[in-house]
Amino acid sequence: MNMNHFIILPLSSWGRARAFFLLFPALLAANLGAAPAGAVDWGKISVKVAATRPVRAEHRMVTGQDGFSHIEIVLTNPGESVLTIESVDVSIPLAGKLAQDAEVIHGSSCMGRRALLREPIVSLRDRTKSRNQELKSVPHFDPREVLDPGSRSYSYMYELVRLAEGQYLLAGSLSWRIFIPVLSVSDSAFRVHSDGEGRQLKPGESIAYEKIVLKRSSDWRDLLREFGRAIAVENGIKQVKEVEFKGWATWDYYGRIFTADDILKNMAEVNKLHPGPLLIQIDGGWWTERGDYMSVRANLPGGIKALADKIKAAGNIPGLHFDGFRGDINSEIYRQHPEYFLRDQDGKVIEDRQERYDRVLSTIYFDYSHPGARSYIAECITRMREWGITYFKVDFMRYGLESEIKQAHPHVTKVIAYDPALTSVERFRLGLQAMRDAIGPENYFLGCSAVFGPCIGFVDGMRTGGDIHPHYPEFPIRVLANSGNFYLDGTVFNIDVDYLVFREAADEDAKVSKDPKKSGGSLALHEARMWADYNKLVGNARLQSDNLLLLRPERKALVKEVFDWPAMDEAVPLDLWKRAATKEDGFELILARKGGQIFLGVFNWGAAEKSYSLRAFGLRQPLSLPGRHSTILTYQGTESFAQLFGTLSSR
Repeated sequence: MNMNHFIILPLSSWGRARAFFLLFPALLAANLGAAPAGAVDWGKISVKVAATRPVRAEHRMVTGQDGFSHIEIVLTNPGESVLTIESVDVSIPLAGKLAQDAEVIHGSSCMGRRALLREPIVSLRDRTKSRNQELKSVPHFDPREVLDPGSRSYSYMYELVRLAEGQYLLAGSLSWRIFIPVLSVSDSAFRVHSDGEGRQLKPGESIAYEKIVLKRSSDWRDLLREFGRAIAVENGIKQVKEVEFKGWATWDYYGRIFTADDILKNMAEVNKLHPGPLLIQIDGGWWTERGDYMSVRANLPGGIKALADKIKAAGNIPGLHFDGFRGDINSEIYRQHPEYFLRDQDGKVIEDRQERYDRVLSTIYFDYSHPGARSYIAECITRMREWGITYFKVDFMRYGLESEIKQAHPHVTKVIAYDPALTSVERFRLGLQAMRDAIGPENYFLGCSAVFGPCIGFVDGMRTGGDIHPHYPEFPIRVLANSGNFYLDGTVFNIDVDYLVFREAADEDAKVSKDPKKSGGSLALHEARMWADYNKLVGNARLQSDNLLLLRPERKALVKEVFDWPAMDEAVPLDLWKRAATKEDGFELILARKGGQIFLGVFNWGAAEKSYSLRAFGLRQPLSLPGRHSTILTYQGTESFAQLFGTLSSR
């Protein structure tokens, strides 16, 4: 197949001290080969690269064995000196403009920050028109700025367009190895943008841009499932660990302030509700300072090892949380090795100082381009394994990426790392490789507070929604965030939807976390049951995180109910194209299966009674649910899961 080569030199009229290179190769029909069902001739794809010196850009489109059209882009430095890349922009034209009633789903990309969002193409059109007019009035207008898709209208994973009922079009990324691909859509093109982050190319060096794929389908569930499988293949994931966890964790009730006695007494209570082995997760706050992960605070006698020994002696599994990408300005590791942390454009260590309910946090960010930092975190994990830990929850992973650091620190215009030739994605993956190697393939690695893409291939499980709290308004938000990632579950990683919390203020004492989101639980029993029902259907981890010494019997009964349910093989939101207009617009219908058993979860998140017509599920009369109530129905018919899904989702 032909590779197309184009270089366009700097345009001085833009007043830029950089090069701007434009690639408009025509894709010959022969390049597509025998097009499978769903393949599309996408027309002329353009690639724009901004860099300090000329870049040779090559691309081709090939048909993969997965049935997707793959765009493969290679960037090469043909010169005799080092260059740096500032940005990469790809435009993939659609066949004509999208209809007024077309809709787009921006795929979920990051726990707690970028949940799935659905919006009509007309709203994108109006916003883009307004944005373009605004930018054209600015001196030195750069046409690449029209790719700015707005505050939420983009994804690091995929864009899915509903052209009409039964007609769907997907553009997605299979890799996140050097750059973060930011995918968006206008009414006439898919677009992919990446900040180059000053990525250096040595003379003669070539790098591959991230793998972008395209496909048309009549079934959005199959299309997303196929996309998930393609991600797994591209990232070498042959099989996700088939495990499920039940147990108890410190965080939601105690926060950072817990004692060994709190853990052991709650472990005894949870063991009464369900036979072991149960996972007992020791969450954040056990260390002396953030980053000093080989030292344990003095009021945990015997340290983590003593606790882990007691947990194992009771027939349970010890799990441990740590903040894998941040330290503290007061930590011993920073005093000894300040070179292990990232700095800003002025050479100052980047520090996030926040006054919290229990202490002042002064967090700083590990630089995993430094081999010493990688060796250090691996040594910490090795020590944890010596303590008896086999389940590792690595938190605040998003802060390994430059975009997330800059979002938290608007004054930071440049992040200075030990190795300036690498992007933050490459630094991030070096850190993850060190962690994965130290954790070992036999142990469990849960990612948390992460941008999903760069973690894929390293983690076993992933938190896919923000932290839960004992307050009802959080529930539909978390349902949307978690179930929006159904296509990754069990194929790319295991979904973890966060803790079981069922408490009211009457179930709390003075030890409850002083975080205002955690204290003063306000859940009526029927509201708590909604979260219990959702956890029966979605995720592989059910960890209780109330104070079980105080939780009233009817709420403890909910814990046992959830524990008695097995983890589902699949759970899909039926109303994907009816919900998700805002982050609070949670799914109401979840179809799930375990082996040959099929279940339907119905969730009325509103305050008023609502009726659901479910004749296809075997109900002759509409199902009426009071506001803030849920139920799980068991299917008694003969249709397969796929058949039932097709019937129900088309209504």
